[in-house]
Amino acid sequence: MSVGHALPAGGLTLARWLGPWADATRAPDVAIADRTVAGVRVRVYGTSGTPYYIAPGLHYAGPDDPRMDRFCRILAAAGHHVAAPFIPSYLALTPDARAIRDFIDVFDAIDFAEPPVVFSISFGSLLAFALAAARPDAVRRLVIFGGYADFHATMRYCLTGEGRDPLNQSVVLMNLLPLLASPEDVSPYWRAFCERTWGRPELKARDRFVPIAEELAAQVPEPIRELFRIGVGAAPGAWDLAEPALARFDASTLDPRPHTERVTCRVDLVHGADDDVIPYTQSHALAQLLPNADVRTHITGMYGHTGAHRPPLRLLAKEMVTMVRVLFAMS
Repeated sequence: MSVGHALPAGGLTLARWLGPWADATRAPDVAIADRTVAGVRVRVYGTSGTPYYIAPGLHYAGPDDPRMDRFCRILAAAGHHVAAPFIPSYLALTPDARAIRDFIDVFDAIDFAEPPVVFSISFGSLLAFALAAARPDAVRRLVIFGGYADFHATMRYCLTGEGRDPLNQSVVLMNLLPLLASPEDVSPYWRAFCERTWGRPELKARDRFVPIAEELAAQVPEPIRELFRIGVGAAPGAWDLAEPALARFDASTLDPRPHTERVTCRVDLVHGADDDVIPYTQSHALAQLLPNADVRTHITGMYGHTGAHRPPLRLLAKEMVTMVRVLFAMS
């Protein structure tokens, strides 16, 4: 594909709304309807066009998250018919094997007019690969945004990585909680912290999120209050607590490798160079795990884990080329 080719009309719409020049507080007005499919709530955007099936990331709000809702609206405005399921274990922030079954069951129950593009966000990459492996003739292609190859390595990065997003630390411990000595379930309090802080980049600064943590800590039962504070980063010790549990954590159901070798369609791996949740090196690792797929890897400085960035002027030309390639993949 030559980047000199003109973008199709849908690609121009994507460029208008997804480029670093776009106003992230605005979104196009499209038809939206909620349905229950195979026992799972599904939000449908648009009424016709190339079908898109969204594999969501770990987020307590799912498609109700304003950023995901905006993205799905933009896809619909670009001429796509979008289905975005609310996967229960992903809403609970504790992914499990049931998530894959739910994602495939919903897919099987939807009457797609043609094989859809499957677009995954973050940890939703597992769902996309599992679906493409299980239904190879029913998936048009995959677009994997910020996916992971190694669950354990990604969890370690979330706890110790340089430049990591500190607001995700409690979710790692939430998934390790059965292996931690805790007299009570602290998960609801960690979730409350996520609900107060996620989607607000300014709160990644320690002096901004710790006061929120301490305010919430006052509501946490005393036996688990210090564990809560460690989990959200208000007190030190998260890695010391998590390291032995992570070593014993069985991530086999969250491992993409049993699925990736069976993927045969085109796969576009898109990753932000500054992703502070899943490092871009995970996309390079994923490319090696897809020997039978038509893989294209796009590392870009225009997008982080949750939105568009404005690249430095000296890198603008290179980043524009990458962005055009990504928009072609999504058009």
